[in-house]
Amino acid sequence: MAQRPTPEAATGFWARTSLGSRLQPPLDQQVSGNAADAPGFSEERVRLPDVSAPFEPMVAEVLTVGALLDGRYRYRLACFQRAYAWKPENAVRLVCDLRSAMQRPSSQRFYPLGRLMLAKTAGTSDVEVVDGHQRLVTLTILFSVLRDLETDPVRAERLHWLVAVDQWPAQGEGQDLLTIQALPAKLFASIVQRRGSTELDPDVPREALSESERNIVDNRDSIRSELLAPGMTDEIRRGLADYILESCRLVTITVDNADLAWDMLNTEQNTRLAFSHADEAKSLILSAMPAEAHVTAAGLWESCESMLTPEDMFRLLSHVRAMAWRGKSQSARPVEMEIVERFGIANDGLTFMVDHLVPHARRLKDLRHGHVGRDDGERMSIARSVDFMTWIDAHTWVPPFLLWLKVHGAGAAHTVEFTRRLDCLVWMSKIAGVDPGVQETRLLRLMDEIETGCQPNAMSRLHIESKLRAEAITNLRSPNLAGKHYAGSLLRRISANMGSDPGPILRDEVTIEHILPRNPHGCKAWLVLFRNPDGCKAHHQRLGNVVLLSGRDNQRAGTLSWEEKREILVSSPFLLAQNAATETVWTAQTIARRTDALINLLLTGFDQPVLAKGE
Repeated sequence: MAQRPTPEAATGFWARTSLGSRLQPPLDQQVSGNAADAPGFSEERVRLPDVSAPFEPMVAEVLTVGALLDGRYRYRLACFQRAYAWKPENAVRLVCDLRSAMQRPSSQRFYPLGRLMLAKTAGTSDVEVVDGHQRLVTLTILFSVLRDLETDPVRAERLHWLVAVDQWPAQGEGQDLLTIQALPAKLFASIVQRRGSTELDPDVPREALSESERNIVDNRDSIRSELLAPGMTDEIRRGLADYILESCRLVTITVDNADLAWDMLNTEQNTRLAFSHADEAKSLILSAMPAEAHVTAAGLWESCESMLTPEDMFRLLSHVRAMAWRGKSQSARPVEMEIVERFGIANDGLTFMVDHLVPHARRLKDLRHGHVGRDDGERMSIARSVDFMTWIDAHTWVPPFLLWLKVHGAGAAHTVEFTRRLDCLVWMSKIAGVDPGVQETRLLRLMDEIETGCQPNAMSRLHIESKLRAEAITNLRSPNLAGKHYAGSLLRRISANMGSDPGPILRDEVTIEHILPRNPHGCKAWLVLFRNPDGCKAHHQRLGNVVLLSGRDNQRAGTLSWEEKREILVSSPFLLAQNAATETVWTAQTIARRTDALINLLLTGFDQPVLAKGE
């Protein structure tokens, strides 16, 4: 075991803060006299009780992270606490925010880390973490990674004392400062809290881990990657550790009763409105700007908010990033952090607002409200294609479209053609099962073509090559088509091509009905037509076997015979159902023929050739 550092070895922050005082004898063994003159004294740590003060069931303090981890408390999470839910984007965002705040002028280096609500256990230093445990677990992971990357053994040992106490005075046994729920506790100890453990892989396969355990592993690895990124040095990591301990503070509310703490938390959660991602991004970007730009920038941001939904407002930042850098050197960092760094927000944030955010917000507003096109006919056609794309892919196609509008304007002559070709590409790629990363790269390269000013028919990335078409057709004919996540949107698109949009799949209103039922035993007629249950299974999920029905009609149809179901389909308001009702019998041949007919309807809507013989 590494040697416990001595008080004499402590210098700088490590000697003058409460972390240094943890290395001293207990308070009742320190020298008498003025407490402020005692070695290792920390005004923040030493709080002599006032015996004359009335009993106070709740105490609120503002404490540095160093003070919270100085050994005054041993933290534990209740078994009924929600699982550790932070994802890598949350953990990396915290690290990036801390690094950004660390670089501010000394007068602005204070960083609020939120609130921690604790419930004390009478007679011990144990406290139950009622609120704030996501941050506390993440900070523990962060300090553990910093410890294992530290090359100075003395500093590494002091960082370890922020995570675990291997030999606490007068106790003898090892004790972690944070004990999480029983299920992930063993993994947390073995890959986070023990010395050197953040370099180790779990000793069980990933698929055997719970979601909480996977979050621990993923966040640890993401934090480690961020701290090993190009440009990170021992000095920067040490500065980060010192900054977190000295300048990051939490409002800590400590109560003497766990029930009271949970009542307070429930009351607050039932009455507060959570910040959206857009609110958080706004706060970070505006706060990074020079003070004299804040009022103007806030007004420009609010003008964008008045045009877009909160989700579109947040997504717009990702769209701007995609248009500006085309996927080059993008990291896992939060998009707003990359915006701050790459656009030089700290020096000239208003240029970003005026030249990028506000114009693209106007374009996205026009796109969402059907205002793109030279006349009513074009605007209606473009809005229809835009609507179609949102059914199957809400966001990835937006950056190319915004760039098209930037380069050519909303009234360009070829915008209708561009929109229809982009619509076809988005749908065919989704149906073909194109990997999202491959699709994103294709759209980034499409933006390169857009920027050259070439017309849609000359853009290679908008061309549907034979391989993509073949893969899409294969999936449309697959025996499990109706089980795919986009099946509802696909049936809706085919219905719209027939002449009537039934709306999204919604319980009771629009549902997917399998004409050949999943369980054919409820009607012997199906077993006769399809010979056996395996024959039924082979056709149950095919495109030609499904229609749209209301929830009520779907329940009525159940496992009825074809003749009985047909009466329900005839009276349905949905065109897919009415189309199926024109069949006199329902057999495997019917399903195969109808599958090809529906594929042709889809291809025609994409301006693609219908199925060729043998295709």
